[in-house]
Amino acid sequence: MSQMNAGPTADRIGSIDVLRGLTILVMIFVNDVAGVRGTPAWMKHISPPLADGMTFVDIVFPAFLFIVGMSIPFAIEKRFRTGLDIIDVWKHIVLRTLSLLVIGVFMVNSGLASENGLLSPAVWVLLMYTGVILVWNRPGKFRKTMRIAGVLILLAAALLFRGEGLPELIELRTKWWGILGLIGWSYLVGCTVYLLFRPKLHPVIGMIGLLYAVYIADQAGFFDDLYAVFPWISIGAALGSHGAVVVSGTALGMILLPGSDHITHHRRIKWALVFGLALAAGAILLHAGHDIHQMFIINKILATPPWCLWSSAIVTWIWIIVYWLIDVRRFESWTFVVRPAGANALFAYILAPVLYAIFELIALLFSGFNFYYWLGHDFAIGFFRSLVFAFGVTWLAGGLRRAGIVLKL
Repeated sequence: MSQMNAGPTADRIGSIDVLRGLTILVMIFVNDVAGVRGTPAWMKHISPPLADGMTFVDIVFPAFLFIVGMSIPFAIEKRFRTGLDIIDVWKHIVLRTLSLLVIGVFMVNSGLASENGLLSPAVWVLLMYTGVILVWNRPGKFRKTMRIAGVLILLAAALLFRGEGLPELIELRTKWWGILGLIGWSYLVGCTVYLLFRPKLHPVIGMIGLLYAVYIADQAGFFDDLYAVFPWISIGAALGSHGAVVVSGTALGMILLPGSDHITHHRRIKWALVFGLALAAGAILLHAGHDIHQMFIINKILATPPWCLWSSAIVTWIWIIVYWLIDVRRFESWTFVVRPAGANALFAYILAPVLYAIFELIALLFSGFNFYYWLGHDFAIGFFRSLVFAFGVTWLAGGLRRAGIVLKL
């Protein structure tokens, strides 16, 4: 067969890891460069926050959601092949969701730590992430002992945390669960949809529209009687539109499974092109109502359907390019930095705040002068600083993976 006819039969599609690694790289860069003086508006989230529009930065989070969805069919089918039954698979899904929620809560509160606490914010952050690493590191020697130690450290971190509110025994707050928490809720939605309809693709695609309908119904007040759950979860965003992005990725992932009808490169690329066009068309049609209600604008903060649909379409088209390079043309030499990080994404995600905390502690040795932050006073220097930092973090995450240090939920 020609290259465009011979689709890969492996259980792991290289382009997914590469795309995840690229997303991690961009995420770390844009988060860092946002703190550099003089950074142009197009390199930050849309401003004002509730404006109708988006920058490329606003696509990073939904890209992660989409890739989570792409990985779901592979992860679940692998578990079934190892002999696990549906109950075991559900246990893993629920445990992984809870893990993301727990880590998300700790991460959200790390930015709210008070200087008047028993521990300085930087020390508390390092303590907390030490617990996270010990609990969720990949199985190995002393696994049980490390997990117990990690749980005890996280409990200590929860008790030692002090925020800006009224003193309480535990001052951690859920707030909006953090990025990881939002990924956890939408991951649960994606897994539920896949398990309900596997191996049928069309019902999964239909669920994308239904989940956007959930968002619209929430905005219209349909779920107002469920006000007791509002402090814990946004039904319209976390379970609706964010879940729809994950399920969109799940649909694309399903055509990449070894048993899919779309077994050739040509059919996969053609399907993805049409799928992306359909998502973009949905975004355009819904955005036509932007003068009627705020839910129809393009906005990340509000998690609106047009924003989700445009983001999903763009990520689909980017994946096509990466797929053609990696899985079709086998042009892989340039991925040596991002691909390992893509397979150790959670560690890469937490490495940046860990390093920031270390920089703050080092600054104490120099009367509070933080050299790393000082480099951000000039855009040209700060831009280069952020670029080096992003590549350094992804390289380090990949190196840790090669050394056997991988966070697995």
